[in-house]
Parts: sequence; C-alpha cells; structure tokens
Amino acid sequence: MRKSTLILSIILTAVVIGLLFMLVSTYRKVVEAAVPGNDSQAEEQVQPQEQPQITPNLADAPAAGTVQIYDAAAEAANVLGRKDVYITEYAQLNGSDVYLVSFLSGDLVYVSMDGKVISTSKQDPIGVHHPTSHR
Repeated sequence: MRKSTLILSIILTAVVIGLLFMLVSTYRKVVEAAVPGNDSQAEEQVQPQEQPQITPNLADAPAAGTVQIYDAAAEAANVLGRKDVYITEYAQLNGSDVYLVSFLSGDLVYVSMDGKVISTSKQDPIGVHHPTSHR
C-alpha cells in the first residue's frame, strides 16, 4: 500500500470519529434539554407544580351500563361464533346507546349496554384482498 493512501485513510478515519463524537454530544445535549428533571447541571430541585384535574367529556360517552366494551365484543363474538373482531365502539341505534362490534368478515353486531345482542347486519368485508390478474 502506498504511503499517501495510508495517510489519507487515517485522516478520513479521524474526521469520521470526530463527527461521530460531535453527533453523540449534541444528541446528549438535546435529550437533556428535552427531558425535564434530567439536567445534570441543575443543583436545585424544582418542586413539581400541581397538575390540574382533567375531567373527561362525558357528554360523548354513553350512559353507564352493566357491561364493559370488551365484554360486549366477547358476547358478539360468541353469538356469531367468530373471533375476528376488528373494532368495538360506542354508537347509537334507534336513539339508544349501544356498542357496535365490527368484524373483519364485515359482520356488524349491536350490543346493548346491559350485554344483550340487539341486532346483526352485514357489510363488505374489512381488509379482504382480492388479487387481480394482469394479462
């Protein structure tokens, strides 16, 4: 190997190591500035301020029932004999609050707040792939 090639590789290696060192030190400074209470130079400990009470907007939630949302999903799965629950959400059916359980197969099940299946329906399947042939 020629001497000039060796010197060039040593210089490039030193530059890369220097850049990595600068990158790591900058990253550490950013993390220390972003995470509160992680400042190693602060000698005083700041007393945490009292967190304000956050109350959820209960106007959007349905009236409390005797059944939880995951129990409604389990009941709907038992009635249909399926296990492909996609999503369970709050809904309204004929003016009353219900749980709407959607399945990947496209089945929809409405479960009352006390855990009884009210209605079932079918829509196009969710997430089914129909490959097309390229001719």
